Amino acid sequence: MLEEILSKLEIRETQSLYDHEQVITKSLIKLKEGMLNIGQLVDPLIVDKKTGVVLDGNHRLNVLKIIECPLAACQVVDYQSPEIKVGTWYPTVKIAKENLLKLDSVRYEKVDEKTGKEAVENLRAPLMAILPEGECYLFNPGKYKIKEMIEEQRYLLGLLEQYTPSYLPLEEIDSRKKEGYSVFYRRAYTKEEIIKLALEHSPLPPKSTRHLIPWRIIRLNMKLGWLNTNKETAYNEMKSMLEKRAYNWNVRKYYEPVIVIY
Repeated sequence: MLEEILSKLEIRETQSLYDHEQVITKSLIKLKEGMLNIGQLVDPLIVDKKTGVVLDGNHRLNVLKIIECPLAACQVVDYQSPEIKVGTWYPTVKIAKENLLKLDSVRYEKVDEKTGKEAVENLRAPLMAILPEGECYLFNPGKYKIKEMIEEQRYLLGLLEQYTPSYLPLEEIDSRKKEGYSVFYRRAYTKEEIIKLALEHSPLPPKSTRHLIPWRIIRLNMKLGWLNTNKETAYNEMKSMLEKRAYNWNVRKYYEPVIVIY
């Protein structure tokens, strides 16, 4: 078990890593306070081994950069593996229909759900609102290139910030609509698009991607002090810590879905 874990972990220079999503300011501030209070990087960043693009942990990466921590503990993966899936999170808000249809500088086109989804998937609209009663509206329909759509999504999601959106996986959309929430359907990005945009320093809007990565390592609890040394020292400290925890049976590999209480 120990060798398996260590084979997945690397110490990388923070500045060599690329974030692929913008951060949510409130979440960044809260995470920074938490990391400084406990003095640890709790979960490793999940990073594409080939390109250095951070697939999960963009907020953690930004905290490390803010506090000028030179190193990061990373779980490296082969992003092109078919075992790694990518989708998106869907923004949901509880908003009256009349307010939704009065958002600043937004054009609307009423459509059926199937037609609207096809338009979004083919870059003919950045978002589609699906109201609780089933009505669907394309926001600012047109013809977009990928970067144009990203900018338009950023603007539209910014308008929704006043309603404190939450972001849900596809599996929870129907139950949220029954609770009176509007759901905003958006196109999922491909792995190729995500890597290309990250390397071009064109991060996506927050919560644009939902990565399903098997065998994530959680609760590594890497001390920030170790990440302020050098790569060899940091790795050796991490290895020594994991050896002790593995020896004391503090490592467990789950073979079934779990619910984690934070």
